[in-house]
Amino acid sequence: MNSPGPIYKLKLFPVPRPLLGRLQSCAAILAVNWLLQGMRGMGRGELTFRLLLEAVLAAGIAAITGWPAALVLAHSMSWTLNGQIWVCVRYCRLYRGAADRLHDAVAELAVGLRQLAWLHEAALIGSAADGRLGERSDIDLRLVTPPGLVGWLRVNLLLLRLRTRALLRGLPLDAYAADRPEDLRRVDPADAVRLLVDRDGRLRRALADRRLVG
Repeated sequence: MNSPGPIYKLKLFPVPRPLLGRLQSCAAILAVNWLLQGMRGMGRGELTFRLLLEAVLAAGIAAITGWPAALVLAHSMSWTLNGQIWVCVRYCRLYRGAADRLHDAVAELAVGLRQLAWLHEAALIGSAADGRLGERSDIDLRLVTPPGLVGWLRVNLLLLRLRTRALLRGLPLDAYAADRPEDLRRVDPADAVRLLVDRDGRLRRALADRRLVG
């Protein structure tokens, strides 16, 4: 059953305020996320990767189904394996997560990211940063894309792996790659930030006026 309104906070969309309230049901949130796939949160590098991935998938499928069906299937495949399904399902009335599982996943994520010598910046945002995880929380993760083609490919393949793993484990992972540390300033100033990886201190300098924890 769809919820008539937001379960614990408003899901924001770039639409007029009167229409916003009508988009707070589980089905509407899933539909909007399928259509836009979180593009507002992506840096240009990540958006480019996602569009290229869909184009490659569509080209492979088009030989069998034709282009209209191929575009829909490619978009759906990208959303399923590289999207935010569980992040959106949190807004469904019947959803119940487990805070202990989220805490374990955050700890595992922190260890794994710190072991990647090529990754220079990674941060947790909000409840995942300050440990206030509840049954409807998600894990807000932000990476910064390293310079160069290899860095761009690495960070986007990492996101694909992390999101696919979160999908299979039923974890609401809200992960994006920013183009530069300063882009993380778009995050709500009221949210806590926990620096998981900051090898050159660029994140700490860019977010010096934010609430840094840990």
